[in-house]
Amino acid sequence: MTEREGTKPSVAPAARVPGCIRPVAGLDDLFDAIPDGLCILSADLVIRRINQAMAGLVARDAGDPVGRHCHEIFAQAGCPDADCLARQALDGGASSAKELFVPLPDGGSRCLELSATLLPGVDGARREVLLFARDVSAQKAAEQGLRRANQDIELLLSSIGSILVSLDGENTVTRWNRAAERMIGLTGGQTVGVAFFDLDIGWDWGPVMAAVAGCRRSGLPVRVDEVRLGTAGGERFLGLTANPVPAPEGQVPGVLILGRDITQIKVREAMATHETKMQSIGRLAAGIAHEINTPVQYVSYNAGFLEGAFADLLRLIETYRAAIGILRQGAESGDLRRRAEILDVVDQAEREADLAYLAAEIPAAVANSRKGLRQVADIVRAMRQFSHPGGGEKTFFDINATLQDVILVSRNAWKDVAEMVLDLDPGLPAVCGLPQEMGQVFLNLVINAAQAIEETRGDRVGPAGTITVRTRREDDFVTINVADTGPGIPEDIRGRVFDPFFTTKDVGKGTGQGLALVYAVVERHGGEVFFETGLGRGTVFTVKLPIDGSPGSVALSRAKE
Repeated sequence: MTEREGTKPSVAPAARVPGCIRPVAGLDDLFDAIPDGLCILSADLVIRRINQAMAGLVARDAGDPVGRHCHEIFAQAGCPDADCLARQALDGGASSAKELFVPLPDGGSRCLELSATLLPGVDGARREVLLFARDVSAQKAAEQGLRRANQDIELLLSSIGSILVSLDGENTVTRWNRAAERMIGLTGGQTVGVAFFDLDIGWDWGPVMAAVAGCRRSGLPVRVDEVRLGTAGGERFLGLTANPVPAPEGQVPGVLILGRDITQIKVREAMATHETKMQSIGRLAAGIAHEINTPVQYVSYNAGFLEGAFADLLRLIETYRAAIGILRQGAESGDLRRRAEILDVVDQAEREADLAYLAAEIPAAVANSRKGLRQVADIVRAMRQFSHPGGGEKTFFDINATLQDVILVSRNAWKDVAEMVLDLDPGLPAVCGLPQEMGQVFLNLVINAAQAIEETRGDRVGPAGTITVRTRREDDFVTINVADTGPGIPEDIRGRVFDPFFTTKDVGKGTGQGLALVYAVVERHGGEVFFETGLGRGTVFTVKLPIDGSPGSVALSRAKE
């Protein structure tokens, strides 16, 4: 009860109310010191005692409540007479509680948690009821704010465009948002509460299971790219990240899987890679034309030679035929006097045809022509193989064969500045990946090596450099080294070598995309690329690829080391 006309709200001594238990000394102060509201009612619901906290909550400006009926006081606080807790306690003897919203002068309200407990009488006295009131307005406001926050979070999680799947420590699905429903084709009702790995999802479970297990083991996010998902609308690509969710000590942590549809990104990447590849071919076009022109020229020369030789042989054959005809006529008439003359004509024709020369040169011309045509065919085949856009399916391919195609296509870029040394492991196993993309990687590294050596030679009057291409198997991986004898990479730019659009070449000579593409493609194949360099000692770029094409294999092997 608040102050009334400058006087403290009265809490009448027990002696003033008939039948009131006389309190022990100091109980008045203790009763008033309790911060929650307390009120003792008689069996006929008359207020026998009330502390200051209760008076302030329900009896503002109502005068002294002691001795007055509780309904007179509590009605103004909004307590309905029909649902009287005190009467319920008296009738049933059990404790009961309810919430009471008390209007405030400023138009607001406070929420009270009101309960009634039956107090047994002493020495045959009539029973009494204890009313207890606690202001829970702040708690209610906090609960309401928390509910609103939870609603906002649920709305946010439902509306985001990324897959969000939450798993508990036993891999049971606890959350499945709308994006997951839309992309995967299963509703939250079909998945929440179900074991995640038992769900019928048309993707490759191997990388997903490995990511969840790796996330729990390391306590770090694990990313999986290119998860193929079969849907009614066709195949899609998903990028997933398994994130650890902390759990109390001794419990298995949960996992939060975030993912998005990266199909369009993959399409754009494929188009960009193909465009870069065609740009490389365009830059090499003049050299490729020259490489094709050389064998075509000597094929053309040999064709001219064979044309002339064929004409000589035809003339010789005509002479043979004429001589045979004359001899046949003479034999029939018995006149063989022209035999010596005919032999002289034939000998003259053979000398003019130079049969010995033709017998030696015609097979050589044919062999050289066949060799030249094979070279042209090899170049064309390599160009077709290299320029083919390829498919999205990874396949096992021959690293050594791909390198040989790249070296053939790029020959004009390095033949005038460097000697090419091949040290290819003949027992190298096939590697799972995208051969067209890896061909672009190797082409970029070879051209980069040739340009580095050309930078050292300047006017090309110095000694030629060396490009060494080496392949080796190392356990479950293959390594490809492309080494050059160029100037090396300056220390201040070594950290930017794989950055997109970074280049030290003059405008028009480099886009800065070559090594950035190398890094992206190798990482997408689950491998790694790095280099060793020294000023004046050249540079060695190393590509390390998992044989089976497993994502993250190289990183995992390094973690084990």
